[in-house]
Amino acid sequence: MSASLKSGASDNAGLVTEMRPALIKYFQRKTGNPAEAEDLTQDVLLRALTHSNWHSESQAKGYIFRTAVNRWRDSLRRRRTRGAAIAWDEASAQQLHQTTGSENLPERVLIAREELNQVVRALQGMNVRTRTVLMLIKLEQMRVATVAEMLGISVSAVGKHLAKGIAQLALLRQPRDPP
Repeated sequence: MSASLKSGASDNAGLVTEMRPALIKYFQRKTGNPAEAEDLTQDVLLRALTHSNWHSESQAKGYIFRTAVNRWRDSLRRRRTRGAAIAWDEASAQQLHQTTGSENLPERVLIAREELNQVVRALQGMNVRTRTVLMLIKLEQMRVATVAEMLGISVSAVGKHLAKGIAQLALLRQPRDPP
């Protein structure tokens, strides 16, 4: 595959076809169901072909795998919410009060939101490849070799991107000097 994908739809279709086996493998590992894996893969590939304004193979692969991860999460969310009902009674409220220490709840919520915003900013500040590797391995719990195969890079390159991403996130845990 060429370094530039701007040359046309046939290059994009070729890349998408190339990615199909890795996507099926990913979804089969996640679902345990070949038919569902095929359906999810088809959804991702269709979306990839309809939104194929990529400038490089790396950008295309990042888009396709980010789409796959999001499609999997959407699938899980739908499963959990179908027919789900939340039982709420006085005992549940009391348990929530005991576990959250609600006297500090507003402060804890603000602190948690700020910490989450810091993580999001750190992730957005990473290059696409590092962020993709970090999220596939740490959040999606994929194996290094699988990520390397999916992204078309070496296992050692995946390890380097992972280490770089972890180091950037670890900077958030260091105490800061007061302003």
